[in-house]
Amino acid sequence: MSQNRDIAEKFYTSITNGEIQVIEDLLIDDFELIVPMENGILSGHYKGKKRFMEDILPLVFSCVNPEDIVFCKNFKIINSFNNIIISMAQNDGIALSGKSYNQIYLHIMTIEDRKIIRLIESFDSALANDSLWGDSKKLIPDKLFSLKNFS
Repeated sequence: MSQNRDIAEKFYTSITNGEIQVIEDLLIDDFELIVPMENGILSGHYKGKKRFMEDILPLVFSCVNPEDIVFCKNFKIINSFNNIIISMAQNDGIALSGKSYNQIYLHIMTIEDRKIIRLIESFDSALANDSLWGDSKKLIPDKLFSLKNFS
């Protein structure tokens, strides 16, 4: 289990430091990002490391100046069991809108064979809509989120 904690810590540290290659190396090719909301700029079930690296990260990073914000500056692993890590992280900084974007995330991360296979991410969508997204277009998910479809 401590290996999984190390992977999670490396993930957060690489986000904080903007180490895109490290983030990519930590994800399995079939990586899944699940944002359990029905309607939002970023909501639903997104499949694949390529999708995460080429669509999701660029969308988020296009809404900030990296000199004005640190993503996941603070993080805490709340619990770990088997191959699951439950953690929280918080940004520190300003979005391109000029508004504070000290977003708090709740993450449930699944790790197998030293790779992150799934990340469930919850966050304050009202804060994201007000401070971050601006005129961003909705990133169409591979599948809409529904507990009925969740496995």
